[in-house]
Amino acid sequence: MDSAPRSVGDPPAVPEPAASGTSLSAQQRQRAVVVMAATNLPFWGIDVLAAQPRVPWDTLAIRVGWTVLTLVSLLAVRLLLPLRRRGVVGWALTGVLLPNFCMALVIWRLGGSRGPVFAWLCAMPLMSISLSLGAVSRSLVGVTAPLVAGLTVLLLEGRPASLVAVWGLLIAASGLVAVQASYFYARLKKDRMEAESRRRVTQEALVAAQTRAQEADRLAQVGRLVAGVAHEVNNPLAFIQANLRFLQEELPREGRSPEDCAEVLRETQAGVARIQQIVQDLTAMARGASEAEGPREVGSCPLPGVIEESMRLASVRLKKLAVEVEVPTEVPRVRADARRLGQVLLNLLLNAADALEEAGVAGPRVALKVQAREQRVWLVLEDNGPGFAPEHLPQLFTPFFTTKSQGKGTGLGLALSREYVEGFGGSLRAENRPEGGARFTVELLSD
Repeated sequence: MDSAPRSVGDPPAVPEPAASGTSLSAQQRQRAVVVMAATNLPFWGIDVLAAQPRVPWDTLAIRVGWTVLTLVSLLAVRLLLPLRRRGVVGWALTGVLLPNFCMALVIWRLGGSRGPVFAWLCAMPLMSISLSLGAVSRSLVGVTAPLVAGLTVLLLEGRPASLVAVWGLLIAASGLVAVQASYFYARLKKDRMEAESRRRVTQEALVAAQTRAQEADRLAQVGRLVAGVAHEVNNPLAFIQANLRFLQEELPREGRSPEDCAEVLRETQAGVARIQQIVQDLTAMARGASEAEGPREVGSCPLPGVIEESMRLASVRLKKLAVEVEVPTEVPRVRADARRLGQVLLNLLLNAADALEEAGVAGPRVALKVQAREQRVWLVLEDNGPGFAPEHLPQLFTPFFTTKSQGKGTGLGLALSREYVEGFGGSLRAENRPEGGARFTVELLSD
């Protein structure tokens, strides 16, 4: 039966334990009846020993008839009765009446209560355990039937009342054990079903909690991504606004050369392209598309031009600092994407400026040095700030980790910078200077 739809926020439904008359229990009970009827045939050997010196062919016929009637009765019940009545009628006919009636006939043919097989009636109640499947009421009926059969045989033989009482108590005691076993089996089955229900409820609650946690994490990731986009876009957006303000103020003036305006427009277009690239990179990082798309094509670029552009873009933040740039006269071209490498240098410069400003260092200084040898080019950026706390160094390049005050950083700049540099085949590492301050080293391949 289909269950009603349930929203994510609803508590998980508690599964109800199955009733004792389910189709599964009915099949198990029918199987037990057939097995009991079939296994009574080998016990004819006991009849042979008990009836010496004669061969009790009549008890063999009774046992064969018991098996055949059991199979025929089960088939007739299945064909003639509705589903809801098959279980009760089939069990009463093949699990109670036929076994006890046939067993009473066998005992009567083997000498009644004087024969050794009569004691088998004490075992009949125990056999009802396999047929009741934990239903105490059915086990009571299964116990009563052999008791009635045994007492009937004793009374027909005219046995003394004391002997009838003794055998009745023995069969009843065996039946009591069978009822207790059925009761404990029923309790065990119920406890197991309740434990399974609780386990399912707990599992569904755990899955629901994990789903909510994943949704909350995705929302948090989206929030951090949006904050990161705003953080990364803010720098090129600032000089775009300054350029537009410049055009607004200078265009109405006479004598302004078209070359100046064209240069400003070129810078503005470059800033817009940078914003577009930043948004694409952040989106790719959030989706993990960098691995899915495979390696990017890396060209070559002139390092001095990249450094000059990055310094110009960061000039507003660096104007209060002493900036030293050492670039050799002959610097080989490096394997990198000029736009991304420029963003890496810009991130490092702005991080240095932020660290010096927040620490309130007297005489803040930033130094950018370029060294080249053996097909390698190193860009070393140093400052005289407080450096990094030892516990922060292993986490500097972890996405969304930041040491800046709340609202001033998102922790995406360094993570993206390392991803870009490693995409070029290089490396980016951070360390503290022995004399104090921080040092970033970008290692690139020369082209």
